Parts: sequence; structure tokens; C-alpha cells
Amino acid sequence: MKNILIPFDFSEVSKNALEYAVKFADKDPLINLFLLNIANSNNDLNASEENFKKIIKKYNKPLFPEIHTMVKTGELVPSIIQLQKELKIDLIIMGTRGANLEEENIKTTTSRLVQEADLPVLVIPEKYKKFRLNTIILSLGNEKIADRSPLYVLLEVSRRHNAQVHVLTIQQKEMAMGYSEDDESNENTLNYFLEMFYSHHSFHENEDIEKGILEYITKNDMDMLAIMPKTHLPGSEASPGRLTRLLTLHSNVPLLVLD
Repeated sequence: MKNILIPFDFSEVSKNALEYAVKFADKDPLINLFLLNIANSNNDLNASEENFKKIIKKYNKPLFPEIHTMVKTGELVPSIIQLQKELKIDLIIMGTRGANLEEENIKTTTSRLVQEADLPVLVIPEKYKKFRLNTIILSLGNEKIADRSPLYVLLEVSRRHNAQVHVLTIQQKEMAMGYSEDDESNENTLNYFLEMFYSHHSFHENEDIEKGILEYITKNDMDMLAIMPKTHLPGSEASPGRLTRLLTLHSNVPLLVLD
């Protein structure tokens, strides 16, 4: 993981995401942070470039990741997708204001990006001001993991910060006794791909999957939530993305969408 892209509009939300990204990089001088601002006019272009100089001055220190700034015109999501190819972006880190739990039909720029970008996205809630990465909760469904490649990204994050991964499956109906054949396969996959960072797999019953995940995070003081929207879908069919959108809006801890 060498190149990280951060959409940046100079708001407190994006500044908070940058602060998290710098700490996430863990003073690795080989990591590049790319800040992208979308301007509406030539005047905005010049203003953004001047504002960027003030922003990155704070991080111009030895052993900190190198920060590159870019100001472009156009739409944010298509620009990001294009830069993803040009700069070989490994991860997007983006802030979000989120929404109240009662609000689920809101479509934010962040939730749209999570749905459309074909690479991992780490979403940082506006109210999440600290940096701690000791425990990650990976939410899985009941199906056999079809695409294992996103687990490499999770392993890299875990290894970089020596974080333990707790796996959680929320069941909407009464749980059967014992492991199924798919459960056994998933356990073998998790043990193999996550190595010593895999802690354990918990199964909990809750009619509302999102509520079950968020309650587990709060109860167990997790530092990050990871989800793999497409990895355990039968036939690798595209997911409608409702749960992903809801967690993007409502998670109180950073959300790593592994795609």
C-alpha cells in the first residue's frame, strides 16, 4: 500500500480525514498521500492551490508521508476513478458527515464513491477524532467467501498496525448448532489469509443486521469496521449495496470497504 488518495474540500470533515490518513501511514516515508480538490472555476483553482500550501505545511516533517496536491475541474467521482488508474491508487481515505440512524435514504458523495470505486475505501466519520487501531471487526455474511483477494488488504492494514481482527456474522434467524460446511471453509480461509492477526469469529442473532453490527462495535470498543460487499455473494452477483450505504452513513468508527 503505497499510494493513498484523499478527496479534499478544505472542510473540517476532509481535514479530519487527512489527519487520520497521516497517522494511518504510520510515518512510512514510502507512502504517498494525494490530496484532490475539485474546483468550479479558474479563480477557485488558484485559491485551492494557495490553501493547499497552508494545509500541507503542518505535515512537512521528517519521516512523514509525502503529500502531493492536485486541483481539478469536473465531477469528483469520475475524477477519482480516472486518477485511480493514472496514479495506481491503492486506497481512498475520505471523510463523511454521516447521518442519523433514522435516515437511510440519503445519498452522499462518500456513499456514492464507495459504491462506484473499484478499490478499497476507508471512510472516516466527522466525529471520529482519535487514532487507534488495535482491533478491527470484519463483518461477514453466512455464505462461503467467494473472492478472497480483499483479505490481502485487510492483512496489510492489520500487519502495519499490529491489529487483531474479530470476525462477526449477524444471523437474522435462529442459529443452527455447529459449523456448516461453508462456515468451515470460511474459517480455513480466514486463518490462512489473516495469519496471526485473526482473533475469533462470533455469531450473533439480530433481525436488523446493521443494528447488530453497530451494537457489537460499541459493546466491544472496536477501532475499525471492515466489510467485503462482493466477496460472499452467490455467483459473484452485484450487491444492491443497502447495508454498505447504511454503514457508510451510520458507523461511528472508520469503515474499511474492501472491494
